[in-house]
Order: sequence, then structure tokens, then C-alpha cells
Amino acid sequence: MNIATLRHLILPLGLCLTTSAAESIKVRSAKASSSMAKYPAANAIDGKVSDESRWVSEVSDQPAWLELDLGQRRKLAGIHFFSGYGDKDVVASFKVQFQSDGTWKDIPSAIVSGNTSSAVAVPFDQTVSVDTDKLRLWITAPAKGSARVKEVVVWPSEVGDLPKIAGGTQAGIAQSQIVPLYLNQSGFNLGKPKRFTAPTLTDGTKFVVRSAKGGAALAQGTLKNHIGDFSSFNPEGTDEYVVEAGGLVSVPFRIGQWWLERVTYQGAVDFMIDSRHYVGNEKVACPGSFGWRDDHHFGWELHTLVPQYLSNPSAYERMPRQVRYVKPSDPKLWGALEPPSENAPDLVKLIHWGADVIVTQKLGHEHLKAQLAYFLYAWPALEPWLPAQNYKAVHDYAFATWTAPESDRKYPYDESDDHNLLALKTRLGTTKGCLPPGFSVQPNLLMHEVARRENRPDAGLYFDAAFKQADWMVKNLDWNDPLTTKGQRMSEFLTVTGLAHFLKEYPDRAPKGLAAKINEWAKVLIRRSDNLWDFRKLDDHDKWTPMGEKPQMWNEPGNVVGLPAPILAAVPFISDAKTKQRLEELVWSHFDGMFGRNPVGRHFSFDAPREVEGVEYGWFKFYPGGIGRLAEARFVIDGSPKNAHYPYHPEVGDIGWTEGWIQFNAAYNLSLSYLAWSETAIEAKASGDQLPIRLTAPLNFDYAKAESATVVVTTDSGDRELVTLTEDGPNARTFSGRIKLAPGKPASKGDGTLQGKTSAQASYGFGYLGHSSTATF
Repeated sequence: MNIATLRHLILPLGLCLTTSAAESIKVRSAKASSSMAKYPAANAIDGKVSDESRWVSEVSDQPAWLELDLGQRRKLAGIHFFSGYGDKDVVASFKVQFQSDGTWKDIPSAIVSGNTSSAVAVPFDQTVSVDTDKLRLWITAPAKGSARVKEVVVWPSEVGDLPKIAGGTQAGIAQSQIVPLYLNQSGFNLGKPKRFTAPTLTDGTKFVVRSAKGGAALAQGTLKNHIGDFSSFNPEGTDEYVVEAGGLVSVPFRIGQWWLERVTYQGAVDFMIDSRHYVGNEKVACPGSFGWRDDHHFGWELHTLVPQYLSNPSAYERMPRQVRYVKPSDPKLWGALEPPSENAPDLVKLIHWGADVIVTQKLGHEHLKAQLAYFLYAWPALEPWLPAQNYKAVHDYAFATWTAPESDRKYPYDESDDHNLLALKTRLGTTKGCLPPGFSVQPNLLMHEVARRENRPDAGLYFDAAFKQADWMVKNLDWNDPLTTKGQRMSEFLTVTGLAHFLKEYPDRAPKGLAAKINEWAKVLIRRSDNLWDFRKLDDHDKWTPMGEKPQMWNEPGNVVGLPAPILAAVPFISDAKTKQRLEELVWSHFDGMFGRNPVGRHFSFDAPREVEGVEYGWFKFYPGGIGRLAEARFVIDGSPKNAHYPYHPEVGDIGWTEGWIQFNAAYNLSLSYLAWSETAIEAKASGDQLPIRLTAPLNFDYAKAESATVVVTTDSGDRELVTLTEDGPNARTFSGRIKLAPGKPASKGDGTLQGKTSAQASYGFGYLGHSSTATF
């Protein structure tokens, strides 16, 4: 098999390389420490991956080496390394070196031990720039004293991230290498819970936290239920730290302002950009897909993208612009909405894209129609970036089809009985996640607000539908039934966020018993999370995660990363202080679970070591194909531990189904939204002829410089001004600014002074996820 076709065809052992636009490097020559006569060094670079064409060293108790002459100096991304005989006798330990100024230098990310795979992708990370004309593989653990290398493929830096080997592994992440002190590999937010799990150590074992460079203990404690807690440790600076306990040392991590948001906000948007249907990083048409690849009718994209923008607009407005409008190749696919402003934030362009596809294709499923409620509700925040025609097109389609009982087509996995969104929904969907209880509550409440804003006579119909649905849920849902909670997998978040929205926005009109229902949900959640991982189980017995009779049943990372959203939505209505404290721990334990505090110690994304700052160990593998075609998308949430991994069985290794899905990332996006909402506060108080404003929000992502934020100030006379706030120091939690007051003068928008009668309101964000402060003068 030739290298020219290697990236597109199935290799021996069921392996294949994913497609890359750049070609691998044709290595000029190879030489070795020794070679068997039939298996010379040249076989390792001949473009063939087979047992018949490989390099085999002579048997020796000394290290073997293979040197590659590239023929010219190139900057490199990494190598693909194929070894063994069949799938046995693989090279277990080796390192890759490069020649610089006549000497061989180790590549830190390319030191491999405990390897059990015949195909290993070895990326060269950014700790050293590998710019060379020679590489050397130094093999310290050949099988039975003889190195067996089928092929070495060298990739130039032009490919970007090293192409993956589908079915192969990434170097350096053998399960045995992961130290059983499991915590968030990247880091922790200042002032938030910081917990880890030590399943192999006995309760009462002492632990310390110290600088990764060594030195005195900076925090200490003892294990209880295999959990260590150092939440009170909130250091200044950007040092790395480690936990030490029972002779074990954890991976290094950092603690900083808004750390989780800092390392994932951009990635969350990047995924949504790449995974778009037709115009993302894959341009092919995918079955069962609409706005995003493999979304079906329950991708919940606008349910989650809109809240991201409403909760923390400045964070997304200051991001680099990647999205460019693409004219439709077929006007039946998209184009009913005029293009957004070229300078619109990528997040706004994604929202526009989702609405455009639904309206253009006239999608009639109730879940897809429901997405449009978020667009219409958020219009005052979106309007600066989008043409007025967009609102009319979405508005007319949504109101015209909202009560239509029939769908426009047959949708795979459809469990809906009736597509009239004003109808009462009493059916509980399956663990596929396509019919969660109460999915219509929030969309109807949003449509109610849109109708009120327009003084429509039917505004009450939408509220009444939401009320009837919420009332039915209060009276009929049994939180002890897993199918009402975790059994809905990644779609569970819709249930409680909808109920909490009702209680927050309409406390005096909410169904009787709604607050108590939310408190009951919290009690069940806490009861099922009483374990060494602070992980909410499926039930009160031995079921930790949903499982089924097919291999695809079930991969559930979306449920784990989406759980913080309903918890944060529910917290304001929890009556007991200890319950609130425990819920905060569970918010962060589930974020930490994504980052490695789980029975296998791995981040849920295969690519996390290259894409997320501070992560050492990514998921076992990625899914190379599928409808979603996410192999080359960024920030894919690939997999999570299965039932058999719990309570602690890392030895079972890579089991069950792994495949990224738009729905998993959408759930995480909503958790980011509610996290921003819960962390934001704004204060405005007149002082003389000035209105000082102070904002607390997750916006400090660059610890070395003072960043900025924009708030909206409106007055009782109709004036509206944008005020830029500046971070109170290069690494602060707050942003401050002021605007000059001109009370009594006629309103004049945009002139930099604030005209009003007696009051002004400063706001950040919008609607149910916004915050405001009113000042009198």
C-alpha cells in the first residue's frame, strides 16, 4: 500500500488514517542499529504497512534505533508509528529524537512507554519546535529483544494537528500510566470547589497540595470516602500545583480566575463552527441532518447557542471572526434569511445559520420549530448584527406553524405524537434523548414574551400552554424514575431549566407546588451523587450510567457535561443552605468529570491534550466516520466512562460506544451559559454627575492584560448608551467604567452622555439570563 493512498484506505488490523489536505513527507533514506537480512531499515519507509515489508532488528538486550533522513529541513507535526507482527509483539517503549546542531534531542511529547497498540499517532507538541532534516527512533523495549517496525510516516507542520489513526491510539496515554489521583487535569476556578478522588488509598490518608516545582505544602487535608477537598486553597498567580497522597503525585494543574471558561469558551464555539452541515469543515450532505451534521430534529442548537450569547455577550463579541457567509449552493437548503453583518460575532452567525436552515427548509418538527422561539425572544440583543428581514422571516414562519399538528416529513428517531407546541405533552421519551419531559415549557414562555412585546392578542395562549405543561409535570413526574432525569441522557437539561425559568420569570403565576418539585429533584440528585466521584448515578442501586442491548447504548458524556445547567437554574429556589452548598459541589464535580475526575482519568475529548490547556490524557479514541463526520472537528466531546467502569474499574479499558455528537456539545454550551449567569453581577449607583458601573462576569481570560466589557445603559426618558468597562487590573474579577449624567435634557442616543429624568438602568446580557441594576439621580 502506497503512502499516497494511505490516508484514505483501510489498513491492516482495521486501521485507517483520516483525510488530510497536506501530504506526508517522503523520507529519503533510513538506517538502523541492526537489521535482519530479510527486513532492512528501508522497509520502514517504503509506504507499505504489512508484516512482509517491515524493519526487524537483530535480537539484542541493547536499545535499537532507526534513523530517518528527510532529505531537507522541515518543521514537523509528528509521526505515525506502526509496529509488531500482526497485532502482537508491538514496540512497548520508545522515544523520538530530532537532530539539531549535530546532536540528538528528545521530543518531550514523543516519549512513549507501556504501549500496547500496533498503530500509534505521536504528535510533537509545542514544548519544542521540531525543525530538522533527521529523526531517530530510540527503542528501549522491543518485543522479545527485536524491534519490529512496519512503517514510520512523517508529517509536516502544514497539516496542523497531526492526522489521527482511526482505531489506533495516541502516544503516551496507556491506562497504566495514569496516576490514580483523579482530578481536573487542566485546573480549577478560584473560589470554587476543588476536589479529587483517590480510589486506591484508604480513608484518613493525608494529602498535601504543593507547587509542581516542589517546596513546602501549601494546603493539606485527609481523605474521606476516597475524596480529598482543598476548596479553601485559592492562591494568586499562575503557578502549577500537584496533589500528593500515599506516595502518589497527581498531574499538574492550575488555579485561576474563571479557569474553566478561559480554557473552553473558544473551543465551544469552534466545535459549532466546524460541525455545521453543508458549510462546516465537511461540505458533504449528511442524512438526517439539518443545520448541523447528525443533529436530526433534537440537536437543541438554538436552545443553547442563544443562551450563550444572552448570558455573556462581551466574551463572544471579542472573539476572532472565523465564519464567513457562504451563498447557498441550493436555495432550498438555506438562504431565506439575508446574510448577517460581516462583523457579527461568530456566535451570532451560528444563531443566524440555525434559524436560516429551519425557515428555508420549512422544517415542521416541533423541536425544530421550538428553536425559533429563542431567536425571536433574543432579537433585541441580536438586532445590531442582523437585517430586519431576518426577524420577519423567522417570526412569520414560527407563528404560522407553531400549532400545526403534522410534521413536514418523517424524522429518524421521532417519538413525538403531535407537533402542535400548544398541546399538552404527556409521553416520556426513551433514552435516545429525543423527547424529554417538559421540552415545550421554555419555548412557549419565550413565545409568550415575544407576543407580549408585539401586543399580539394570542399572547396568553403560549403562557397557558406552558402553565398546563408545568402543572402536569408537578403532578405526574416521579423523580425516582430514572427516565425522568438521567435516563434522558444529554437532553435532560430541558426539563428542569424549563421549570426553573417559569418560577424565576413568573413567581406569582407559577403552578402550585413548582418550587417544592424543584427541591424534590435536588434531593434525588444529591442522594444519587453520594459516592467517591460525586457523580450522579442513574438510580439508587447499582446502575451508574444508562446501558442497552446494542453496542451504541449508550454513550452519555452529554448528560455529564449538561447537568450543571439544570443545577444552576434550580439553585435560587432551593430552600436549604446545606443543599445549596452540596449542589455547588456537584456542579463542579461534573465539570471536573469531563476533565479527568472519573474512573479512567481521561478527558472526554480525544483531542483534549492538544486543544485544551493543561490536559495530559484524552479519551481512548475518536469515531472516524458516522453521519456527523466529526473526526477533524475541534473540541469534540467523544466519550465518557460506562457503567462497567464504576465504581472503579479502569482495567476494563476502552469499552462501549465512543462517538462525538452535536447534542453533547450543545449540552455543555448550556452549562457554560448558566454558569455565566450564576457568576455575573452588575452594580450602578449615581455619584454627582457621573454614573459609575461595576460588572463581575467571566471575562478575565488573559491574566496578563486588562480586558474590557460592554454594558447597556438606558434611562426613563428613552436614552440608550453603550458603556465600555475596563478590567480592574490585569488579573481581576471586576470591570469598571462610568458615564456622564445629564438629567432633564432630551434623550440623544449614542452621544456619550446619559439623558434621563430620575433613573437609569445598567444591564449586561439580556432577558432571563441577563443582569441589571437601577440607579436613581
